Amino acid sequence: MAIAKRCAPDAEEDPWDAHSTIMTWASSILLAIIFLIVLGVSTIWLTVHPRQLQYAVEDVLVSNFHLDLNRSHLVTANFSIKMSTNNSNHRVTFTYESMNVSVKIRDRILASANGPPLFHDKDKFKEFRVNLTSNNVELHGSTLKALKETNSLEGIKINVIIEARVKFKALHWKQDHCRIQIFCGEVEAHSQGKAFKQTNCDVEL
Repeated sequence: MAIAKRCAPDAEEDPWDAHSTIMTWASSILLAIIFLIVLGVSTIWLTVHPRQLQYAVEDVLVSNFHLDLNRSHLVTANFSIKMSTNNSNHRVTFTYESMNVSVKIRDRILASANGPPLFHDKDKFKEFRVNLTSNNVELHGSTLKALKETNSLEGIKINVIIEARVKFKALHWKQDHCRIQIFCGEVEAHSQGKAFKQTNCDVEL
């Protein structure tokens, strides 16, 4: 009489092991994607290697200056500002959509005007001029005191502030609507015929 050999039933697959395998594959794919993103950004950064823009005030002429020292304390003046900017980037260009230039003493704006439209190509040095008029601006307190102290035969010490909206293009990649803020402090506006010392500016991009 043949004795039937009892076969062991097929082992069932553990669902936990299948879930772990899927999670492992998902983690590997996610890490690979993160690695590729970091590698791409690093490659762009090393290729473009963006450098900060450089700005300087080359000259500031003041004319028709008048400060009323009576009770009104009004100041009137014309300012002609010559600026220079240097883009030392080899692969980045800047297009200025708008530019506002202000002349300040302390926190008081004496004059404000729009700057010219600019296209700043790579590895380029550019110069531009902005004319501003201060028409009967009333001053008080520390601002008036500062103007009295700085108003001399040598000139008037002012701050030049520029706020610009730009597009920059690096290779085939664009970043739209960035803002540039330029601060040029303790600039000595002078009358015609006086020497002027170039003033470098702080740039925040």
